[in-house]
Amino acid sequence: MTDAREYLFNERVREILHWVIASFTVTGRPVGSRAVARHSREQLSPATVRNIMADLEEMGFLQQPHASAGRVPTDKAYRFYVDYLLERKDLSLQDQAIVERDLRLDDNAEHLMARASQVLSRVSRNVGIVVSPPISRVALEHIHFTKLADKRILVILVSRSGIVQNRIIHYAEEICQNELDQAARYITDHFKDRTLSEIRSRILKMIQHERAIYDTFMQQVITLSTKAFSETGGVPDAEVYLDGASNLINTPEFSDISRMKLLFETIEQKSRLADLLSRCIEGDTQEVRITIGAENALPGIEDCTLITSRYAVDGKTHGSLGILGPTRMEYARAISLVDYVARMFGRVLETGTRL
Repeated sequence: MTDAREYLFNERVREILHWVIASFTVTGRPVGSRAVARHSREQLSPATVRNIMADLEEMGFLQQPHASAGRVPTDKAYRFYVDYLLERKDLSLQDQAIVERDLRLDDNAEHLMARASQVLSRVSRNVGIVVSPPISRVALEHIHFTKLADKRILVILVSRSGIVQNRIIHYAEEICQNELDQAARYITDHFKDRTLSEIRSRILKMIQHERAIYDTFMQQVITLSTKAFSETGGVPDAEVYLDGASNLINTPEFSDISRMKLLFETIEQKSRLADLLSRCIEGDTQEVRITIGAENALPGIEDCTLITSRYAVDGKTHGSLGILGPTRMEYARAISLVDYVARMFGRVLETGTRL
């Protein structure tokens, strides 16, 4: 055999690999050489196709589940397909209409994120995932303090894009609701449109300012702000919205009960999924990122493909979204779907208006 890379870029070899992947994606059944030969542009003989498929198997691109069966693509084959054979295309007008219908309803940010995960799931027939931007990185619109019993205070943080996070802090000194309202107004007036990270930095500078030591009101503002904007507020820094796990139940890839159980246990660990999606888009210049099979770091999804993209909020803060499904998926459509939803969803969150 010639050099492996040169061999793979042979038009005949590429056509056969492309057809095996396309056929397996539709049927879920091993693909035989006769079926490939019937569809080859050069009208190749089954023997010629069989030899090429054997070469591809030796190179790790195909595998044979049973001795008498045809062959199926490996993770390596899907990676080559995505990188070199896949023809990107726009999302169909029908799918665009579904996305726009579901994301153009006036609603709050949390409901929109849930709806985005639902539309990703419904159109792709896989698992739809949306991860909110970390609350520490979104621009503040409003803060409210509510006094509770036992020196506890409920903090409600609202971002400029409508993302809401509630947390409870403890305040050592007695403080009345009127003082809490005044502190909230001061923080909103002076720190609106800044991210929580930026606010924390400003608060640290205020602590070092000598006159703040003698100002009771400013001491209250500093103490409340320090606790409210702490990174250890007792709640996750990002929320995960997930829909469509039941779509995977009837897929052949997860007919094995133990494999299905491990997959669902992984999906239920939403914080780990959020970390995985965040890592997928971190520092990546690609609009859409595809991780296939064993490339995924979490146990339980080694037989899955994760297609992810970032979406922009407030022009600079990013959340992530994507779909999770078997490696045997319709890649062109799935990639177009994730890209389209990311762009539309970010626009809706940023403007707070209809598409």
